[in-house]
Amino acid sequence: MNGDAAPGARKANEFVRALCAYRNLTGQPASLWLLFALLNLGTQAVLFYEMAGPGMPGRAPGEYGIFNAALGIIGLLAVPATAVPLALRYFFMCSQSTRLDALREAPVVLTETFTWVWGACCLVLILLPWPLPALPRFALEIFLTLNVLLTLGAIVSGAVCAEAQQLRLWALLAVTGCLARLALGGWITAYQPSAEAALAAFVAGGFITLAPALRSRDVTLATRLRVGAAALDASFLRFVAATLSVLLGIYLFTNADRIVALSWLNIHVGETTLPSVTAAHFFDVYQATGLLARGLLWGTQPLLWIFYSYRAVTLKTTVNSLFYFWIYLLTLLAGSFALGVVAHFGALDGVLGPMATRIGPTLAAVMIPLGLLQGLGIFALASQRYLECHLIGALGVLYTVALKMVGSQPQTMLTYMFGASMVALMMVLLVGVVRYARKSP
Repeated sequence: MNGDAAPGARKANEFVRALCAYRNLTGQPASLWLLFALLNLGTQAVLFYEMAGPGMPGRAPGEYGIFNAALGIIGLLAVPATAVPLALRYFFMCSQSTRLDALREAPVVLTETFTWVWGACCLVLILLPWPLPALPRFALEIFLTLNVLLTLGAIVSGAVCAEAQQLRLWALLAVTGCLARLALGGWITAYQPSAEAALAAFVAGGFITLAPALRSRDVTLATRLRVGAAALDASFLRFVAATLSVLLGIYLFTNADRIVALSWLNIHVGETTLPSVTAAHFFDVYQATGLLARGLLWGTQPLLWIFYSYRAVTLKTTVNSLFYFWIYLLTLLAGSFALGVVAHFGALDGVLGPMATRIGPTLAAVMIPLGLLQGLGIFALASQRYLECHLIGALGVLYTVALKMVGSQPQTMLTYMFGASMVALMMVLLVGVVRYARKSP
C-alpha cells in the first residue's frame, strides 16, 4: 500500500514545489494569475458582445478591433519598463556580488527613475508618426497616452508594494482595477460602443492601481544618482539588455499582427478614408479570434516561469531542469490542436460568427512556431545565452517589419505570419546548434 501511495505523493510534492517556485519567482501565487486571466477574458467577452457581437443591432464595426490594436500598442510601450523590475528580481537570484549592494537594497528607486524617464520617451513616440501606427482619431491618441502613463504607474506601484512587503495590497488593487474595467467597460459600451469608451474604462481601472506610486517617499537626487551609478555595472547591464530583448521579441511575435492589422481599415477613396463594413467586421472577428489563439501562449507562460526558476539556478542544462519545458511544449501542442478542431467544426460560429471558422484553424497552427519562439526565449534567458536573447529580440523586430510590409491585406496576414515565424524559429535553432557544436565538438 505504501508503494502505491508513494508515486502519488511524489507528484503532489512536485506540484506544490512548482507552485512555490512560481510564487518565489513572481512574488504572487499562481491562483492570482488565474484570476487575472479570467477577469481579462471576461472583460474582452463583454466588450466584444457590446461592440461587435454577431447579429447585434446598433453596433459599430471596427471599434472593437481598434480598441484591441490600441491595447497592443500600450503593451508594447510598457515592455521596457517591465523589463527593469524583472531583471532586478531575476539577476539577484544568482548574483551574490557585493559590488551591487546599493542596487540590491533600493530596486524601487531604479525602477521608478527609469519608468518615469521612459514615460517621457513614450510621449514623444506617441506624438511622432513613426514607428507606432497612428490611430484613426485624435481622441483615441489621448486615451492611448493616458493608458500608457497609467500602465507605467502600475509598474511603479508594484515595485513600491514589493519593497514594502505589501503584495496582498497590490493584488487587491490589481483585482479591483480588473473588476472596474469589466463593470465600467460593459456599462459604458452598452450606450456608446466605441473604442474611446472602452479605453476610458481602462483609464478608470488604471487610476486604482496608481495609488501606491503616488505615496510620498523621501528619495533624494543623490540617492537616485548613486543607484543609477550602481546600475552601470557591466554584468547587470548585460542581463538587463538580454531581458529586454527577450521580452520585446516575445511581445512582438505574439502581438505584432494585432497592431499591424490596424491598416486593414485604411481603404482610401480619393482623399478620404472609407472603411467598408465588411472589412471592419472582419477586423473585429480577427482580433477576437486572435485573442483566443494568443490565450494559448499567455496561458502557458506560468509553465515557462516555473521552468526558468529551475534552469536559472543550475550551471548547465540538465534533464531535470527541462521537465517543465517539455510540459509547456506538450500543453502548447495539445491546446493548438484542440482550438483548431473546435474552430474547424464551427463551434465558434455562435460566439464570434462564421468568419472565425475560416481563420481559427490557421491561427491555432500559427501559435505553434510562435509558442516555440516564446519557449526558446525564456530558455535563452534562463541559460544566460545572451546571443540567442538578442537574436530573438532582433528577429521580433524584423517579424513586425515583415508583417507591416506584406500583411496589410487580411487574406495574406496569416500566411506570412506562419512563414515568417518558421524562418525566425529555424534561425534561432540554427544559432543554438552551431554554438553547442563549437562547445562540444
